[in-house]
Amino acid sequence: MSAAADEPTPFVYDEVAYPAPLTPAQTPDRMRAVGLMYGYRTVECATASVLEIGCGDGLNLVGIAALYPQSRMVGFDLSHAAIERGRAAVVEAGLTNVDLHVGNILDYPRDGEKFDYIACHGVYSWVPEHVRAPLLDLIAAKLAPGGIAYVSYDCLPAAAPKREINRFLVERTRHIDHTDTRIWEAIKLLGMITGNQAEGSRLKAQLDQLAEDLPNFDLNYFFHDWLADFYDPVSVFGFSKAAAAHGLKVAGDAGLTDFVTETLGEKMQDYLKDETDQAKRADLLDYARGVQMFRRTLLIRADAPPPPATDPINELTFEFLGEVERGEDDKGAFAKFTRGEAFLVARSAGDIGVLQALEDVSPNELTAAEIIRRTGLPEAEAIASLKKTVAIGLALPRATPQPYVVVPGERPLAGPLVRTMMASGNWTVTLRHVKFMVEVEPTRVFLTLCDGTRTRAELAAEMSKRFDSEVGVEKIEAAIADLGPKRVFTA
Repeated sequence: MSAAADEPTPFVYDEVAYPAPLTPAQTPDRMRAVGLMYGYRTVECATASVLEIGCGDGLNLVGIAALYPQSRMVGFDLSHAAIERGRAAVVEAGLTNVDLHVGNILDYPRDGEKFDYIACHGVYSWVPEHVRAPLLDLIAAKLAPGGIAYVSYDCLPAAAPKREINRFLVERTRHIDHTDTRIWEAIKLLGMITGNQAEGSRLKAQLDQLAEDLPNFDLNYFFHDWLADFYDPVSVFGFSKAAAAHGLKVAGDAGLTDFVTETLGEKMQDYLKDETDQAKRADLLDYARGVQMFRRTLLIRADAPPPPATDPINELTFEFLGEVERGEDDKGAFAKFTRGEAFLVARSAGDIGVLQALEDVSPNELTAAEIIRRTGLPEAEAIASLKKTVAIGLALPRATPQPYVVVPGERPLAGPLVRTMMASGNWTVTLRHVKFMVEVEPTRVFLTLCDGTRTRAELAAEMSKRFDSEVGVEKIEAAIADLGPKRVFTA
């Protein structure tokens, strides 16, 4: 993460490495897809230029560059250690279209090359106030006409309790020099205050959620997020005003959270129906719902927005993400589609038909035209239901054709980056930019062997040789059947 030039030495992100996150929402594929959903057509992903501000070890850029060899990826970060790790990964992957370097938001060159896509994830709320305006100034200077930028931040009003908990923990642990000791002292404090909340506590919901999440946190993430010296969430309204001062305009949210208003009361829906300003709409929804703690805002240049898209949904493919449970109650038959906390109890022919069509082919993807054909629904009804499922988070829009195959050919071929990362570690970036962990050594070795030169029988023979144990073709078929849905094989 980038910060001010006068940060103490050693830089905190050199001293305590931030866990490398893969953020699919900031890929050109997803940014272009969401831009189309909001009515803007940006540059094709295959030849796009991408700048990531605060890129950490650059693994997001590495994953994107491997998919689009004709694209250009540039990233910078204030952490020397992170950039060194990233450069090593670039060399190991054999990529020539990625440039990672140490850089500072405050003095990064504003002139020169402009970029079709800019991403800045997890920086804005975690830097000093005097860095925020230069960050937006840099985006405005480097964003190409017709480009789109992604900026994520914690947002108000839902993040207000987190802000106060952060300030409490920072002040109570600031005197502790040793990082691990400081982290455990903060966790002890959280346990004490969580266990003593009075009835009607305004902090209880956030503390209870944090207590539930803590066992799953990487402790370095907890340190950088909850013990950050600089942490200040902002409302969408406040962010949009700051962006407007630099000639930038809010185009929408990468999570498409503002598409769904059906859960709101009728008066609120009526109030919203004529609101076309995306920032004002998002801000109103954040206060109406009170649950949106993290925003992934898309920005465009006010003086040169992307061109309008005609029939944009027809340019996309859609991927089903949920699970389905069918049943019947006093209202009749229903299908409940869920993904984490997101869910839709579908009763209409449109909702059920669209989600069923996507589930039937999952993990493959469908175009809108294919969904309409499979469901037999009128186009308007199918599109309305499709937009709803995307906005809820049960399906993802994709701007590029499906780059993976679920069932590979006679000579299985794993993606080049998959093979490279499997050769030296236990996780990889899939062909849809998701982190895939490999728990057992045979699976890791098997993926490195899937280079398109070996038949299934030859793979069985090589695995038998490597592990000095008989591996039959049936085991190879089982492995392929298990790995295919993970999106690691290409045609």
